[in-house]
Amino acid sequence: MTTSSHSGSAGGTRAPGDAPHRAARAVVEVFDRYHAGVRETARRAARHFAERDWVAARADSADRLTLYGAKVNEAIASVDALLGEPVTIEGWAATREAFAAEVEGRADREIAETFFSSASRLRFTTIGVHPEIEFQRTWAPLDDAEGDDAATRWCAAGEGGVDGLAAALLAVGPGPLANEPRDRGRVARALTTAARAAWGDDQRQLDGAEVLDTVFYRNREAYVVGCLRCGERSLPLVLAFRSHPTGIAADAVLTTADEASIVFGFAWSYLHADVRRPRATVAFLRRIMPLKRVDELYTAIGYNKHGKTELYRVLMHELAQPDTHFEEAEGTKGLVMAVFTLPSLNVVLKVIKDRIAAPKNTTRTEVERQYRRVFLNDRVGRLADAQLFKGLAFPISCFSDDLLAELAFVAPSVVRLEGDTVVVNHVYTERRVRPLNLYLEEVSAAEAAAAIVDYGNAIRELAASNIFPGDLLLKNFGVSRHGRVIFYDYDELATLADCEFRWLPTPQTVEDELSAEPWFSVGEHDVFPEELIKFMIPAGRLRDVFLEQHRDLLDPAWWRATQERARAGEAPDTFPYAQSRRLGFGEG
Repeated sequence: MTTSSHSGSAGGTRAPGDAPHRAARAVVEVFDRYHAGVRETARRAARHFAERDWVAARADSADRLTLYGAKVNEAIASVDALLGEPVTIEGWAATREAFAAEVEGRADREIAETFFSSASRLRFTTIGVHPEIEFQRTWAPLDDAEGDDAATRWCAAGEGGVDGLAAALLAVGPGPLANEPRDRGRVARALTTAARAAWGDDQRQLDGAEVLDTVFYRNREAYVVGCLRCGERSLPLVLAFRSHPTGIAADAVLTTADEASIVFGFAWSYLHADVRRPRATVAFLRRIMPLKRVDELYTAIGYNKHGKTELYRVLMHELAQPDTHFEEAEGTKGLVMAVFTLPSLNVVLKVIKDRIAAPKNTTRTEVERQYRRVFLNDRVGRLADAQLFKGLAFPISCFSDDLLAELAFVAPSVVRLEGDTVVVNHVYTERRVRPLNLYLEEVSAAEAAAAIVDYGNAIRELAASNIFPGDLLLKNFGVSRHGRVIFYDYDELATLADCEFRWLPTPQTVEDELSAEPWFSVGEHDVFPEELIKFMIPAGRLRDVFLEQHRDLLDPAWWRATQERARAGEAPDTFPYAQSRRLGFGEG
């Protein structure tokens, strides 16, 4: 399905016979340091959670994202030094073979292979796939039985019944609880309610729960993940914990695949977990979230680079099917990005246009910086994760004539034709969501009202995390499969602390009032919240719904207060589940 090319000399003196083996061993050692660093970060996340050190938690999350690139560069330097100059494809190919033997049978082999391929692609600026120096595997369905190899723990109900099961589950959690008896009772009631809702009067005593023997962390959150067992029946289980000034508390018991899927969703920052067998862990997770693709789960638990590998494999698998080709994505055409998709895959591909038209005032470099910023920062469940791919190559048959002509016209520096191959040098992939402006036209009045309220919630939560989206038009937001509103257009993102929120000045003369242009000075970072509603939602019922819930978003005072909290370093308190699912909700 792909062609490949590479830079670098194909000639030169062959490296000594043992040099590839020593180079492969060096790469293994660098990879081991990388993976050890990832696992150590997860262990520190547990400490940050217990100590409520959110500054350190955010710093560690950002450091983990940059660790991979640093270690890949270290691996390249090691191989170059051991193979000698000039470095040849032949020498790297021999190193790849030796590396394959080194990692065969390892519990983290797939992560190691992706690491080596990353080094190879960066070293030789590969276009497409170079099978001699990369690990090229075709897509195949994950065998869910591999989940049997995941490190799990059995929490039995035993003689204590559901109360004993609750106690056992809490013991797996992130540490001593501030009020264990209270939380045990709440969890036991939630488990009983879930079993009754799932199985009705046919329920029997829960046998227990099989849970992964690692806690998943993300900022103020911690999760125990597994499944409840009742004979041959089972339910997904995600037990959520929060760290409060008074101590750790169980916060929610989630028992549906959809609820679990949101916790592991694409709009949240990656979770931290001390995982020794990543593939087995992903296979276990797919049992409770069967609609999640393998690449999404790898990415969610912090192996985003291997998630890219898996996504590329499924993308090429889909393109190999008869009559399958890329299409222009639905929605209003943007001024900055050209967006296309595969109907059979809930992913969009976005390339930056060479010519960015007015009124946009940005550059390719600035757009790339914005996407990098989103990648490194907490996405608080409201920013779509974007994966950057470089040097992709597709058969020309994967594109319609119109789409290929459009891409070549708007982004000739990124998309080019080489014979029967379309080379895409720089492209972002994102989870496909339904553009909010289209969604509102298609759904019931109640669903539209819920979405417009969540649109306001998204703006609030982004602001609380020190992000001003800039362009608040409905077309720049989308609705996920679970009904959550997500922002995905990043070219006008701004740090909230850098904005100046102002009231519109009162006109001083009739000429001021009738002027088509602002008669007062407007700074580069000035924002007039009272004006936003004119551009956000057309007049009518949905605007009324929005104003009923979110009128304060039009008040500069609200933005300034939020701005001050952001400047003070306050972290937003966001939840990947409804408030009504919190334990103790509604209690007096």
